[in-house]
Parts: sequence; C-alpha cells; structure tokens
Amino acid sequence: MLGKTTSNKRDDVTLRLVRGTGWRWRRETLGCRLRSLARSAMIRRSWIGWASRLALVAVTLGAAGADAAERTMSWDNGCRFTVRYDPAKHDETRLRNTVRLLFGPSDFDSPGTLPAFDPKAVAALDADKIDRACKATLDAAARLEFIALVGVDDYRRAKMAELKDSCDFDLAHTRGFKTPAALRDYQPAAACARFVDAIEGKTDLQQMFRQTVDKGCANNASPKACVARYAAEAQMADGAERMRIYLVNFGWSNCAINYNLRNTGEKKMEAMRSALETQFRKMFKVKQDKCEEAD
Repeated sequence: MLGKTTSNKRDDVTLRLVRGTGWRWRRETLGCRLRSLARSAMIRRSWIGWASRLALVAVTLGAAGADAAERTMSWDNGCRFTVRYDPAKHDETRLRNTVRLLFGPSDFDSPGTLPAFDPKAVAALDADKIDRACKATLDAAARLEFIALVGVDDYRRAKMAELKDSCDFDLAHTRGFKTPAALRDYQPAAACARFVDAIEGKTDLQQMFRQTVDKGCANNASPKACVARYAAEAQMADGAERMRIYLVNFGWSNCAINYNLRNTGEKKMEAMRSALETQFRKMFKVKQDKCEEAD
C-alpha cells in the first residue's frame, strides 16, 4: 500500500515501510537518537566550560600584565620606603621630584659658607662662587615638576623663599669676614647689629669679644681652658683680626641664624609638607621596609 506506514513497536525499535526506489525497511533506534542528543548537549557544555576558562585566563593575564607594567621607587629617610606606581599614569621624574620634595634629600638647600676660623681660611673664601651656586639652585628649583597635589606649588614657593633667605644669609656671612658692613645686608638679623658695630670698631672690640667668648665657653667641658685658648689667640700678632673672625662666626652668625626663615617658619612649613604627604599616601601605597637602629 503506497503512502501507508506500518509500525511494529518492540522495545525502542520502530520498523517503518517507506517509499523509495523500491520497497525497503529502515530501522531506527530511539536509544541511538537519545544518545546523539546527549552528546550534543555535552559538546555545548564543553564549549561553555572552555569559554569560561579562557575568560578567566584573559583576566589573569590582564592582571599579570598590569603588575608587570608597574615599577617601584625607593628612598631612605631614617627608614627605607618603597612605592609602586604605573609609569603610564605617573611620570617617573615628577614622582622622584615629589618624593625628594616631601621626604628628601632636598633640592632647596643653599651651598652654605665654608668654615673659616683664621685669616688664611678667610682669604680663601669666594663669595661670588656661593652667589653663582645659589642662583643655579634657585633656577633649577623653579623648573622642577611635581605630581599634581593640592598646594604643591605653594609649598615650592615657600621652599624657594627659604632657599633665597638662606643664600642671603650665607652671602652676608661670607662677605662679612672681609667687609663687615656686608653683615647688615641680611636685614632679618638687624637685632644682631651690636656685633657688627664691634667688628667695625664703632664699639669696643675686645669687650664684645670677651663677653662672647665667656658665653660660648660656658657650656664647654672645660670652660676655663676654652676661654684661655681664645684669649691667647687674641694676643697674637694678628689678634685683632682673629677677634673679628670670632665675632663673625660665634657672635653675629649665632645670633642671626635665629632669624633665618628656616627657623622662624619651621612650623608652618611642616604643616604644609604634612598635608602634601597625606595626599601622596592616599594616591600611592607607601611601604616601609626597614629603619636604621639608633646608636
């Protein structure tokens, strides 16, 4: 019979009569079809599993790539500190300048005055060299670039003012050995003019010398020996010059240094620096490695 299907069901086997080029029987196994469907489902689950694992690998590699891109910068300030940073986000030079600004070593130090305690050492002093070094340091400090922290430019200006003040002090000190009137050029120390008056001969040089020696030697381990040593120097052929040198070093200088901006503005400067450090530590994770043991 054409077009009619005869079915005999036995377990999961169905026999169908179909029309083709002739009459034939086709045998289909229901169990085979179910197993085929199961294999397809397993394949789909396998692909989903692989996709998940590939996504995890991609995330892991991305994180590893980010870590690999990071760099570290270390510095010592009594303790050793290390900071990690991403060079794609933070310029290394700016970061280094900021670390030096907040933790040292400072880029705002004056060259200072070379020690001179006798006429020969005074003759070798070069005030112009100090002046050139100060101008170069100020110029370099003005061009420094820092990480963007609120108030960092105000702090730089304050540090430059300190540097300028220290340079003015150093120049007055150095020039004052040969030209005492130069000591008056450091105007913040106007209260120390009594020493300049004695050095210039406007008041009693020996009296001011003895008073200053007595005060300076009071805390010496052997005050009498200290006084005797300087008294002996004052009796030398160039004693008057030695007394003037002593008053520049231990009279005017010890008095004038109290009026240095580094001393009068110390609390304000530390408050500014501390505020910037707080911002810096919020922006970067700073790790403290080790500290030097106190002697």
